[in-house]
Amino acid sequence: MNVLVCDLGFSSAKWIYGERKGRIISAFSYNGENLLIGEDSLMSSGSSYLKTMEELVRYYPVFVEQCLKQAGCDGDILLAVGLPYSYWQEQHKPGGAVSALAKSLTGGAIKEVAVFPQGLGGLRDYLDGLLERPTGNVLGIDIGFNTIIFTLFSPHKKQIIHGKTLNKRGVHQMATSFLLPRIKDLAPSGTFTPVEIAFLIEKGYLQYGFERHDVIREIQEAGVAYIEHIIRDIQGELQAHVGMHADFDRVLLFGGGAAFLKNGLPARNIEVIVLPEPEYANARGFQTLAFAKGV
Repeated sequence: MNVLVCDLGFSSAKWIYGERKGRIISAFSYNGENLLIGEDSLMSSGSSYLKTMEELVRYYPVFVEQCLKQAGCDGDILLAVGLPYSYWQEQHKPGGAVSALAKSLTGGAIKEVAVFPQGLGGLRDYLDGLLERPTGNVLGIDIGFNTIIFTLFSPHKKQIIHGKTLNKRGVHQMATSFLLPRIKDLAPSGTFTPVEIAFLIEKGYLQYGFERHDVIREIQEAGVAYIEHIIRDIQGELQAHVGMHADFDRVLLFGGGAAFLKNGLPARNIEVIVLPEPEYANARGFQTLAFAKGV
């Protein structure tokens, strides 16, 4: 059975099928009677990014269908998808949203569905690349558009110690609170819609008429400042919920937001690692976890 991964988040859906991979922007709009998703939706009025867990679950089948088309899948498929850790943990029970999502995605070529917690995929992707597992705890930080998922993991015990989804964080907060103040002289309007912020971060420039301003350096600086701010917040969360067990030797950054930290972070006592192609780290880990099911 072939494995297709479709990791849908609030900024994009990342898919992996064998050696192929791709990305679909998590935007949608209605054009008359038709639902448009991805790049096509941005060309029409009324386009919107996925904003809530309810929207994420509701539109998952539509994005999976598009992933199937782009990947050119054939034969029977084991589909691996992900949900934010806190939501997955809360809904991972009989009759919960996890089983309901798996049921809604099963049919046609998709014979089985595995729903994994986002955050765990990136950790698995990192550990798969090591010759031996580290002895100390590892903190994974998955930086999305509207969320940050942190997962404190014990490689020795092979278990999650603590994890949580921080809502209204991520790339959008980084841009509005840390990036826009740095480029306010270049942004006469002073405000951007979520779609405009996503475009700005993706392209790395601002354009007004015939003038284009490169802001890649400002994006990098804002990203470093934001990650330092987030790590302090997460340390406080861990101290409050885990106490003495909240120690970790290294921090893994992945997700779409980590892609803006190409030069890494300044040296520190705790090793901070930006995973290769960080936007696909969760999907790569899900692919390994799906194959490990032995299906």
